[in-house]
Amino acid sequence: MTEQIVGQEQGRDRFIASGDSVVTLVLTADNHLGYATGSQHPRKREERLQRLRAAFQSATDFAITQGVDFFIQAGDLFDSTTPDEYERSFVAERLAQLKQAGIKTVALGGVHDTPTESSLLRKTKGQGSASLAPAPQMSYARLGALQYLSPVPEEDEALQPLMFEIRGLRIGICGRGVLAGQEGDPLERLSVEDEIEGADIALLVLHAPIEGLTAGSSLLDTRAQVSRNSIMKQSWFDCILAGYHHSYSRMRVGQSELVVAGATQHIDFSTPDHAPGFVFLGLAADGIRWCNHIAVDAMPLQRLMIQAKDLWPVTAAVVPSPSPTEFILERLRPLCAPDTMIQLKLEGEITPSRYHQLNLNQIRHYGEEHCFALAIDDSSLTLLPEQEFVATEAGERFSPRDELIALADEWIAATDDEQEKKAWRLTREELLLALDEARRRAMA
Repeated sequence: MTEQIVGQEQGRDRFIASGDSVVTLVLTADNHLGYATGSQHPRKREERLQRLRAAFQSATDFAITQGVDFFIQAGDLFDSTTPDEYERSFVAERLAQLKQAGIKTVALGGVHDTPTESSLLRKTKGQGSASLAPAPQMSYARLGALQYLSPVPEEDEALQPLMFEIRGLRIGICGRGVLAGQEGDPLERLSVEDEIEGADIALLVLHAPIEGLTAGSSLLDTRAQVSRNSIMKQSWFDCILAGYHHSYSRMRVGQSELVVAGATQHIDFSTPDHAPGFVFLGLAADGIRWCNHIAVDAMPLQRLMIQAKDLWPVTAAVVPSPSPTEFILERLRPLCAPDTMIQLKLEGEITPSRYHQLNLNQIRHYGEEHCFALAIDDSSLTLLPEQEFVATEAGERFSPRDELIALADEWIAATDDEQEKKAWRLTREELLLALDEARRRAMA
């Protein structure tokens, strides 16, 4: 990483020496501070928390060392709307260091750390009425440590830009995001206050799924998506700085440069081939001068995919073969290391009786002892009735999520009462969030 940073410094010095006005910034997103799984050993859980903090601190230390103008956090700074005091204090210290260095910090609420009506229902069920708590970043905003961008404005409200002046350049920054359970394209009906027209550099900080990009993010349910067409049609922003997706990317869409920060640590197995990190940018009135992804230290990921048909080979009737559980363990052993996260993915058609022959608890226990984390993903297994197993066509895949959606939609359609429809929709979203969160924790 040293050579990369030296090259960046030389590039930055070249532009500044030439008299160009260049605004510099560090872009980070999806830090998920406080993320941990309750099923892990406390020592491993604490190690993961420390790695998440260290990755975020790498971004803030780099910003201070480079003397950037802006530190921009594009959503999901925290993994929940109620981070514990240790995580809050850790962020407060980093923000204080940025402020002392004269760096302006802007943060956007994400899917995980923005309170919603559904999250309120989860926390207050059976506890009487309650109101939404503010996003955790708001406490820093009140102290002047950062400027907070709400991901979702009031209905029909135009985005209000934050305006700055840096070395004669006027910078306008707006924010837009999505919430858990939200539907539609958040940029489709986008409007911005006229003040943005006076900016030399207009930036949109975005936290939302983008058409064509691998999700690589939280499994919290959202059916919202930013289409390429809506990006191409917008006329305000020279550059879109995005979170939500966990892998770094940069592309041009219409008149806008789109830069996706990527996550600062692996928290799932959606982007095994992408290094976590943050982005160092130089911006001028005529566009991006440099855009460098800075990798941070991260645990290696390994993926093992096993087909159900390989667990019960036809030759087993003639030549003895290992049990299905031992077959899996034999494939796992070469991948295991104390600092490695492994995903075991099972695919194919299987009967319930054969599924129960798999000793998944033994496999999990082996993973706990021999690697940092083992996630077993059996969502691609198709459970077949015993009598249909020999059929060439598989039966319908069992999906509790799809059945829940279908049943809830049936109840919604059956009532003409708008209040009852609203209650059913909230209940549906609450149950889907619970299902997705359980799956997310199981896959971590």
